[in-house]
Amino acid sequence: MLTLTFLWTWTKMTVATVLVVVVERAVLTEFWVVTPVVAVTVLVWAALCVGLFREWRTHATGHRHQVTEFRREHL
Repeated sequence: MLTLTFLWTWTKMTVATVLVVVVERAVLTEFWVVTPVVAVTVLVWAALCVGLFREWRTHATGHRHQVTEFRREHL
């Protein structure tokens, strides 16, 4: 079930990123303006993917992520 949750979250995040890039391309028409904006968007997406993958791997191997553990203890 954890893998399906991971894939669903990744799919939603990827679709949202693609939509953002399409909107950025539609609004910003000049190449040298679009390129850095899209690059930042893709870098943020990649960082979120790495974090999501690390969280998934941590849970899949039986460990608990510190942030998740901290949030559960204090809620």
